[in-house]
Amino acid sequence: MKAVFVQPCGNGLSLVPPLGLGYLAAVLVRKGFDVKIVDLNVESSHTFEEHLSRERPEVVGVSCSVGNAPEVFALVGKVKSRFPECFLVVGGPYASVMSEMMLARHLEIDAAVVGEGEATIVELAERLQSGQSLGGVKGVIFRDGDKIRSNPLRNPVEALDCLPLPAREKLPMRLYHENAGVLFTSRGCPYRCIFCSRSVFGRRWRGHSPKYVLAEIEDLLRHYGVAGLSFLDDNFTFDLSRAEKILDGIIAKKWRISLYFWNGIRVDSVNKELLGKMKKAGCTAINYGVESVDPDVLDRIAKGITLDQIDTTIGLTREAGIKANVFLMIGNPGDTSKVFERVSKFVERVKVDGVHLSLATPIPGTEFWSWVEKNGLWLGCDNTELLDWPIDDAEDAYPVFETVDFTARQRTETFRKTRKFLTEKKLLL
Repeated sequence: MKAVFVQPCGNGLSLVPPLGLGYLAAVLVRKGFDVKIVDLNVESSHTFEEHLSRERPEVVGVSCSVGNAPEVFALVGKVKSRFPECFLVVGGPYASVMSEMMLARHLEIDAAVVGEGEATIVELAERLQSGQSLGGVKGVIFRDGDKIRSNPLRNPVEALDCLPLPAREKLPMRLYHENAGVLFTSRGCPYRCIFCSRSVFGRRWRGHSPKYVLAEIEDLLRHYGVAGLSFLDDNFTFDLSRAEKILDGIIAKKWRISLYFWNGIRVDSVNKELLGKMKKAGCTAINYGVESVDPDVLDRIAKGITLDQIDTTIGLTREAGIKANVFLMIGNPGDTSKVFERVSKFVERVKVDGVHLSLATPIPGTEFWSWVEKNGLWLGCDNTELLDWPIDDAEDAYPVFETVDFTARQRTETFRKTRKFLTEKKLLL
């Protein structure tokens, strides 16, 4: 049986390999299925259409996030109209959050995969191939005639090393250029930040072994010639011993490669010794998940860190010769227009190397969403399907809610004022 997976445009990380689809392809290939991946962020829509016309795959899988949901629904409509016989399944963060509603609103979709999809997609494909019902396939919500049936959730993968490496050979790796070397070495995060959606990986942290991670890095070097690695883990340093062993392995192999910890390491999860190893292994920059520099707001969003920890870790990072960047948000619970003053004073005082700025935007299922329902006022945006939810770090991001002490106009003005300030300081990432 043939399957094609599609990464639509507009996912917010548009120029990096879609490793989620890579993992799904890898487990299906291991079971003998014929799989193709098309990434519409770097490939033309004609490539996808030509493949569908030529191969007539039985299964078409589409990855969907909040940021690309409109593009996904336009795409699945076109696919189903031209190839009505294909089985169309949607997965990813949006599918995990919206699940039954997504199928109820979009009749072109035959099924949704909720949560981690490796075991689910294999069982789903095997059932389709043998003509069996999808009833009982954990992690699947599917259309059964006029009804939508929700199967029980599937537990996350515990032993990550049982998974094959992502099927990068199925991806157009040459088109990602300097962004080709991305990897996940762990999944999940146990912390309780109120804005964070854990709809796919959950809160239980699980890590690949150092041996697995080093083998994946060697594969990237040998087959794709990457010069840099970007770690996309939610929490790379949760297990310090594991992190140190990975770094020790990179150092021992004398790989000449740069390391960038992109996805927001916690400031309370590193120390001077670890930073020294990171530098020796080739680390050039770390993005720290700070989110706010107001102690009261940090408490409200349950970040679990202090300003002293932020200051100390940024100082140690820069002393180690590593760039220290921070993630910050405008519009957290408790924020007012004074957030600009706090941010501007912070970057002047602490001397960060870069700031990734976003407008705080809630996702269903998070405590932040519940907080807005109780304390805020939704604006005229679509808070049912989120089809006009903004990319929250884009220049034209707009608020989807307001509060009495921080109106929509003030949020927009403060966000753009802060972006302008950071741009002039050459700090905006």
